[in-house]
Amino acid sequence: MKPETSRRMAQIHMPPIHAIMNRVREMRASGKEIFSMAQAVPWYGPPGEAVEALKIELGNKASHLYSPDPGLLSARTALAQDFHNRRGISADPATELHLTCGASQAFAGALMAVADPGDRAIVLEPYYFDHVFAVQFASLALDSIPMIESEGWRMPWKELEERIPGAKAMVLVNPGNPTGSALSEEELRRIVKLTGENGCSLIIDETYERFNFTGSSFHPWMETKEEHVITLGSFSKSFSLSGWRLGYLFGADYILEEALKVQDSVVICPPTPAQILLEKCLCLDGWVEKRAAEVEQRLHLCRSAMNKSTGLHWREAGGGFFTLAETPYGIDTYALAEHLINRYAIATIPGDAFGETGKHHLRFSFGCLSDNELIPAMEALASVNLSDGLF
Repeated sequence: MKPETSRRMAQIHMPPIHAIMNRVREMRASGKEIFSMAQAVPWYGPPGEAVEALKIELGNKASHLYSPDPGLLSARTALAQDFHNRRGISADPATELHLTCGASQAFAGALMAVADPGDRAIVLEPYYFDHVFAVQFASLALDSIPMIESEGWRMPWKELEERIPGAKAMVLVNPGNPTGSALSEEELRRIVKLTGENGCSLIIDETYERFNFTGSSFHPWMETKEEHVITLGSFSKSFSLSGWRLGYLFGADYILEEALKVQDSVVICPPTPAQILLEKCLCLDGWVEKRAAEVEQRLHLCRSAMNKSTGLHWREAGGGFFTLAETPYGIDTYALAEHLINRYAIATIPGDAFGETGKHHLRFSFGCLSDNELIPAMEALASVNLSDGLF
């Protein structure tokens, strides 16, 4: 008898990003021009100086072995020092800071460390689909609360005040993916207070923390180590280490002890060469700031180009790599994404992938266009006309 697959996994649907990126690779392999504004893969590589330094370290046998489960203490110490110097955050690298296999693995560990099957977990919609997958993997009750688009994807305070009580965890992505929204200090303090008063863990995904252009840099651990606040991030964007699979998780030591059990059972430890490379990257002053300035320039160019198009409506982004642009009602966004690839050579992600609130939107990533692609891609975007009767 053929065994059945898990009902839990059957409810999870892979996002369209995989099929779209396969299409992009196929078109490029056949020699066709395509501007990928789909996946947030930076156009730049990691710092060349750091890569050269890593090459020397690779001659050491230890660089190819397991590291301690939470990561090399030297790498954690270097990251903790960066947090302290740059942000005023004091996290003990021995007990309050782990290195992980990217932000998604850090999130899964954090979530399972604070919630049990059946507990309610809040996400803000449009949401990052990997977070929802992890909620479903853990057999939690998903509570998806729509943000207010008319106010620039702002916080739905009334709904949050009603639904945080009784929830076990809340997920906050700042700056946002897919919206690009960036929160003020007042908003951040209000969320921290509201979750803390209700015994709800606040899991902050700050993957785009180095690309926050208009929001506040405030983090509660700058002032006090709020035990209900757990923070994770990634080096896939800041140092362009996406293929190295390296992220971090920091929070109260007793919570990280539980998260480490997940890490040990799934991946054991993050890749040792990636941790060594991170240490080299953290020695370079100003490198990320230059990349962030270039990303912000692309944001402005994308806004200008989209405002010249017909049928695409820009939604302001205060940080990150994305805007979630509004599209005409009545047009299927999957068909629209296909149309943009075929007619304008622009690859995007249908907003439906980010929840019901994402319908009638497309996510555009402006942070992945190379210098050579930038101008022709913006010319193509400005020429988009969705009133040409093709739909």
